[in-house]
Amino acid sequence: MPNRIGTTLAATSVVIALAGCGQTDPPEPDVAAPSGAEGSAPTGECLPTPAADVTTAEGWIGYLAENSDTVAVAVHDGNGGSFEQRPDERQPLASAVKVVHLAAYARAVAAGELSPDERVPLTDWERWHLPDTDGGAHPRALERLGVNDPEDTVTLDEMVSAMIQESDNAVPDYLRDRLGDDALREAAAQGGWDDFTPPTMLGNTLALLDPTLDDSSAVRDAARRYASDPAYRAEVVQNPVPEDLAARVDRVQRFDNTGSAAELTDLHRAIADGSFGAGSDLARTHLEWQPSTVPGFEGIGFKGGSLPGVLTDAITFRRDDGTIATTVMLASGMSDSDYAGAFESFAHQEMLFTAANDPDFLERIRCAM
Repeated sequence: MPNRIGTTLAATSVVIALAGCGQTDPPEPDVAAPSGAEGSAPTGECLPTPAADVTTAEGWIGYLAENSDTVAVAVHDGNGGSFEQRPDERQPLASAVKVVHLAAYARAVAAGELSPDERVPLTDWERWHLPDTDGGAHPRALERLGVNDPEDTVTLDEMVSAMIQESDNAVPDYLRDRLGDDALREAAAQGGWDDFTPPTMLGNTLALLDPTLDDSSAVRDAARRYASDPAYRAEVVQNPVPEDLAARVDRVQRFDNTGSAAELTDLHRAIADGSFGAGSDLARTHLEWQPSTVPGFEGIGFKGGSLPGVLTDAITFRRDDGTIATTVMLASGMSDSDYAGAFESFAHQEMLFTAANDPDFLERIRCAM
């Protein structure tokens, strides 16, 4: 999916597509004139709840009301207004989890343990890459970086940019292998996310292809074997994609990649306001990789993800007046039609922006619940 700059409230588009099974990070937010604000009622006056419609910001109010048991939302507008729905419930995160890997990387750079200018052989990166399972994210990253020779090298910071901008799935596993699980847990905890369990993006994908990988340990071992054993890697790449792959997507939830809206909110806010500490600036630069051109906003940071039936987004808005708004939505169990409509329109991101920046719209959401 291309970036939809100036069109939707989205984070960069990334697809993990395995024969029609996709994982995506939405494009960048358009904060110019959110159409979802039409019909907003004065604060304290409740209008009828609109019909559920995932293709419009207003229709998402109805969707949230009808699906309160499968959607987690946390909106804090930075001015005292907030709305939370199931903020502490664990939900599938898809690529939204990569903010933790980013935080661990930034922390390691700040401590002098990693250098963003280190040259990394492309072959080291691609040991963790399973071709044709990311909707073209990895090839798009290589194209942006001008990498077209297997003997090329890239900087470590360029690799991290691919994890955030195109949502490359190999980079988080590469970083986990280099930094270790404790570094990821400590980075998450530094941002207010306790008891984080590091996932493996490669291992989870391998588990979709191979049902015999039935626990977290086996999944992690398979990822390491893929990265270190050329014969196993060649075997996996040659195996056909199972026809029932989409039906296996719920297996991903069994292998660690879950979290809550509150946990994502805490980490994104800590990076946005600098309370994360050493590494905040570098992490924030990556999340705000597209400079804001909208008056009143100094920066917009974002990272989201998607799998069939799962749509996730975390967006922070740093305003010129020093206030910071945070918005997170974690939706699961979406029907095929709703997922397709949401993924095509990205109207949920417009809904999140409007909720964070229009108190009347936020009140409409609250009224509907």
